[in-house]
Amino acid sequence: MSTLRGYPIVEERSLQPPQRRLGFLVRRDLAELPETPVGTVLVFAVNGAYKAYTEGAHLRGSEEAVVRAKSVSVVYLRSRQVMAGIEIPSQDMGYGFQVQATFTCRVSDPEAVVASGVEDAATILRDHLRDDAGLMRLGVTRPVEEVHLLSVEVASRVRAYLEFCPPRLDGVDVTLVNVALLPPNDILAHGQNIKQLKWTGEIKEMQWAIENRDVARIEEIFKRGAEATTAFGVSREQLMMTDAVGITREAQENRMRSLSDLFNRLPEGTLDFLPIDTQGLINRVMTSIIGESPFVEASGDRLELGEGRPGDGDEKPRRIGLEDLDD
Repeated sequence: MSTLRGYPIVEERSLQPPQRRLGFLVRRDLAELPETPVGTVLVFAVNGAYKAYTEGAHLRGSEEAVVRAKSVSVVYLRSRQVMAGIEIPSQDMGYGFQVQATFTCRVSDPEAVVASGVEDAATILRDHLRDDAGLMRLGVTRPVEEVHLLSVEVASRVRAYLEFCPPRLDGVDVTLVNVALLPPNDILAHGQNIKQLKWTGEIKEMQWAIENRDVARIEEIFKRGAEATTAFGVSREQLMMTDAVGITREAQENRMRSLSDLFNRLPEGTLDFLPIDTQGLINRVMTSIIGESPFVEASGDRLELGEGRPGDGDEKPRRIGLEDLDD
């Protein structure tokens, strides 16, 4: 279907008097008439009266109204949604609220439509809304940012106004479908930018929280020592297994070396009075040096920690003091 240029009157055309044929037969050339898209009818204006032909495709051109018509109009009959938008002032100078009303219109009498000159239903409905002084004053006390608060009041006002003062479109049945209150485009863009910034901030906060938890977990791994740290590097594919073994071995040797240096600095005989397993320490030191546990034959004469030395009788061991270390 071709695009309609108007509603409900799609097109109007003036007609010239038809030429007589054979001296007495008068017939209008149908090529003078406009096209009739699907859903439209032709309405002929004849001496102040109007005649609609619903089956324009079957016109012969000899019909009295067709022959005598001074003009013809194409009227769209089917239901159609019509948008009527107006702007009402707000508290902010230079900004207004956009009121957009949606109507369903259907032609019930095409002859009345042409007789009343209902050429553009949208313009008529728009002008009718502007005639409501109360609606035009409804937003003067509100800033444009409060469009969502004002929308309910505007919708109620428009519905009440149309109920008590319905628009006059002769030959057209009009029904209000919806009323919407729209903010100016730049205000809408401003609100969208603010919302986008808020969402971006929330995403960053979530990312930071995840990073903090990851950092805390890695910190705990580092506190567990070189072995745990090395294993973490292997799991993240940052270290090869052979490198990890070398690093772990080196860390163990360094610890044993430090422990050995510490024992070497102790006065002679101090280990006999410390609550430690001396043999176990020796085994660990030897393991770090030669890579395997040394074989040490257990001696039956070896004293356990806390036992007396030969010749001490029942005298219990005493703790060493600073005076003993000075001797």
